[in-house]
Amino acid sequence: MRVQQPPSFTQGPHVFSFRKAGQYGQEMYLIIIVADWVETECMFTDAGFYGRPWTMEQRKELFRRQQKWGLNTYLYAPKDDYKHRMFWRELYSVEEAEQLMTLISAAKEHGIEFIYAISPGLDITFSNQKEVSALKRKLDQVSHFGCKSFALLFDDIDHNMCPADKEVFSSFAHAQVSITNEIYQYLGEPEIFLFCPTEYCGTFCYPSVSQSPYLHTVGEKLLPGIDVLWTGPKVVSKDITVESIEEVSKILKRAPVIWDNIHANDYDQKRLFLGPYKGRSTELIPRLKGVLTNPNCEFESNFVAIHTLATWYKSNMNGVRKDVVMTDGEDSTVSIQIKLENEGSDEELETDMLYSPQLALKMALTEWLGEFGVPHQYNSRQVPQSGAKGTAIDVSSMAAPSLCSSTTVTTVFQQPIMSPAMPPLCLDPLSHPMVEKKDSDEEPMEMVVEKQDEPEAEPEADPEEKHVGPILADKMAEDLKPMDTDKESLTDSKSPEESLQEDSGSDIAPMQTDDQLKQDVFVPGPNEKPLFTAEPLTLEDLSLLAELFYLPYEHGPKAMQMLKEFNWLRANSSVVSVNCKRKETEKVAEWQSRAEKFEEMCCSVIQMFTRLSNSANRTILYDLYPYIWDIKSIISMVKSFVQWLGMYEENHEVLESKLTD
Repeated sequence: MRVQQPPSFTQGPHVFSFRKAGQYGQEMYLIIIVADWVETECMFTDAGFYGRPWTMEQRKELFRRQQKWGLNTYLYAPKDDYKHRMFWRELYSVEEAEQLMTLISAAKEHGIEFIYAISPGLDITFSNQKEVSALKRKLDQVSHFGCKSFALLFDDIDHNMCPADKEVFSSFAHAQVSITNEIYQYLGEPEIFLFCPTEYCGTFCYPSVSQSPYLHTVGEKLLPGIDVLWTGPKVVSKDITVESIEEVSKILKRAPVIWDNIHANDYDQKRLFLGPYKGRSTELIPRLKGVLTNPNCEFESNFVAIHTLATWYKSNMNGVRKDVVMTDGEDSTVSIQIKLENEGSDEELETDMLYSPQLALKMALTEWLGEFGVPHQYNSRQVPQSGAKGTAIDVSSMAAPSLCSSTTVTTVFQQPIMSPAMPPLCLDPLSHPMVEKKDSDEEPMEMVVEKQDEPEAEPEADPEEKHVGPILADKMAEDLKPMDTDKESLTDSKSPEESLQEDSGSDIAPMQTDDQLKQDVFVPGPNEKPLFTAEPLTLEDLSLLAELFYLPYEHGPKAMQMLKEFNWLRANSSVVSVNCKRKETEKVAEWQSRAEKFEEMCCSVIQMFTRLSNSANRTILYDLYPYIWDIKSIISMVKSFVQWLGMYEENHEVLESKLTD
């Protein structure tokens, strides 16, 4: 999905898992969508989002994980494939066809259903039979590759029809439904066929979901075998309730397939979401035809997103209602585990007794932890992009290529988006324009980049408390760009690469590339000790990482605690100020005690950064490093600022002792 205001989204390859016996007498399937979208400069200059496309080996690794976690469908709709959207009429060239056939065959090897999606809505003339024939010819070609399932996407397009279409169709919805039904029947009514409407969330429906003429037309005219995608009340929905699903199901006359954007991060280039699948009751499962999720743009950062969604689905595969669980299984193992996980938590107790986000997150992080110590084995070479030009091939005479019986077994993780203030370690720098958002309490939290080159105003009386405090508070809560550490000056900040190469005296171990590891490895002799022994990454470190980069609408508990403590220390710093005339010993002791605890929390972030920087799996590190470097730098500065606040009293006492002596 792509959004103008609020955030922009795109589509990509997706993962599905099917189950029987759904509502409306149709087959029920859980769909987990894993998007590896890339919008290219020549195609989507309005969105302006860029990223590295997933490689063929990464997609194969995804299939392996899907099979392991019980997810069995993959929706192909990446924006790096120009012929998916902008040049949808163009047939694939020989090289592109080989790649698609290889991917489809690899999916089948792992028991994964491959769904090919096409998005012709940008410029198609619905009433032109040549356009319809071009669409059929394109899907015919893909069907010869071995693909049996398809999707038509009409999201993020203009609602207005061309004059020729207005003469034939009474509304935009009638035009879309007409061509969708025709393609569906032309392909032999495939078992899996998806339709993404232009009004794909509650906020896009005019005037409302229940009164939308567009949705009413889709519900009445779309053939019953076609499933409809829906993102919830908003494009990025904080919560999806049972009531909202029942409302849209009534209009569409079928259970919707949720296309969830809870982990999507392509609308903010500085954010990463490592929190659990949350805000969706398991009571939704029997009321849905499927659930899809668009996770983080980069492949390596989606372990938790996919793992927790799989846990969410498996916790209520049979569609058990909450009231049954509370009555008959109140003392069940699952209920006890959830109660223990929630005990002592500042968050509201989960009402879903079948699924606990906290427990699911812990399970995902525990499994993910083992991957950090194993160097990646798959090939990270980029998949060539398809363009507007290419030689069309005769698919009728083409045989599907045979694949090696053994697949690559490896561990992969999810790549975070790069911060615009810092170039990536292993990617070519690209611009990342920001997208404006509506002001709303329910919109995803927005991070604001501050300019560093603006001159500061002349300090007034007590400038430290008047100017430094608010600036640091803003950076602690919002800014994610690189800052100086304890040992760096505020004016001579360096890029992460320069810090890694030049700051040999830093307490942070320098990050090495794979080539450096191979060339400069010190091998101790029989009686020699190693030069450096790296501390292994712990589950607590990963938990802290996930809570620092949690979900669109909330920080994790530890991150919230750090923000609260910092705000309290800054607001109450007057008790330790040299200007304080009346010294209250108890308040001073409380401030100093809380400052020490805050410093310990800061040190845990720096320790997490150090351990993660020395992990063996450099693929994960390269993708996470921009984020952990930013947060480590911010925390280091904030820690120094709090220490400086606490030195008012200490410096005053030292000065008095010197004067008395």
